[in-house]
Amino acid sequence: MNLIGKSLPTRNILTAFLTGLIAVTAPASAQAETDVEEISRLKDQVDVLLDEKDYESLFKVYRRLADRKDPFGMYGLGLSYSKGQGVTEDFAEAFRWFERSAALNYPRAITSLGLAYEQGEGVEVDLDKANGLYARAAELNDARAMHFLGLNYRLAIGFDKDEVKAVMWFRRAAEAGRGDAMYQLAVSFENGTGTEKSQTDAIYWYTRAAAEGYSTSYFALGSIFEFGQGVSENNAVAFFWYKLAAENGEATAMNNLANFYQHGRGTETDIAAALSWFAKGAEAGDDYAQANLGMIYLEGEHVKKDVTKGLALLNQSIDQGSSFGMNKLAIAYEKGTGVNVDRGKSTALFRKAADLGDGQAMRYLGINYRDGIGLLKDPKVAKVWFEKAIAAGDKEAEALYDKLVKTMAGEAQ
Repeated sequence: MNLIGKSLPTRNILTAFLTGLIAVTAPASAQAETDVEEISRLKDQVDVLLDEKDYESLFKVYRRLADRKDPFGMYGLGLSYSKGQGVTEDFAEAFRWFERSAALNYPRAITSLGLAYEQGEGVEVDLDKANGLYARAAELNDARAMHFLGLNYRLAIGFDKDEVKAVMWFRRAAEAGRGDAMYQLAVSFENGTGTEKSQTDAIYWYTRAAAEGYSTSYFALGSIFEFGQGVSENNAVAFFWYKLAAENGEATAMNNLANFYQHGRGTETDIAAALSWFAKGAEAGDDYAQANLGMIYLEGEHVKKDVTKGLALLNQSIDQGSSFGMNKLAIAYEKGTGVNVDRGKSTALFRKAADLGDGQAMRYLGINYRDGIGLLKDPKVAKVWFEKAIAAGDKEAEALYDKLVKTMAGEAQ
């Protein structure tokens, strides 16, 4: 029997079948390659359009990517709808796109879906789902999710407060490059919350966060160098960090920078720059800048005296609950700086600030009771206020207390 001869028809059939299969699948393969190239090309456009802030074109690119079932494109559509960029803001539609992308296990979309549940954007608030999604994204190495878990453990959002777990997540996020997590980790080391207190580690992580462009760390570093916390005091370095923070919109840094310009600390005295930064800080809502600029107008120092403007700025500070502003205006009423002397208003403002735990206000009340300034003279009550001021951390009250105690002891003999 010719086995070879008998097998020829089978081989012919198999060859024909394979030839047909190749013919059918070849276009699909070519199409797949074309889609991959197109997706890559579209993704290359995203960063360019973001830099140009061309959100309408960006939305179209995300849409074309999403049409090709690309999870990044779906996530991008979710962002566009959530921010109202290139399309009308629509949290419900954003949620749907985040959900579709998350179904394809895209980590950033999973985190955004969790944030939607946490903030109730496009869906009812559900903290358990939010934290569950953050945990899922964190396991996929999404640093933003790690940071959110740290915050939620720190702030007891959907969890019992747990600083140790907060630090664990902040560290993971920080090591993955998150500047905001680096900052939180630095705060943990500085305050000894969830970890051992270490100013050296705090400075390290503040500096790392600053290198990532996290501007709140600029201010923290300015304060560290101004007051010599774990480093030698250095006004020039403090000035550098405050200036960087102020230029990046940190309102409190604007006030501090203005003070440095006003008094020539770490830089040459520049009154024009000081006034400019006080004004910027006041406009940005910083209560210290409002009070400081208010006093400048009350005193008429470096500017034309304007009591109305000065009082308005001081009251803006006080309306924010600022004990600093209360003390400034209280001292103005006590000394008659730009206003008529009014002991009643002065005492009321000191008491209001003292109720907020302000040691300086407590010290002034002690002085006023000791000397009978606008109040009935009463050394015993003065002694109590000095004690409260010391407990609140006011160093100047310590010497006043010691002197008063000695005077009272001498009078008792």
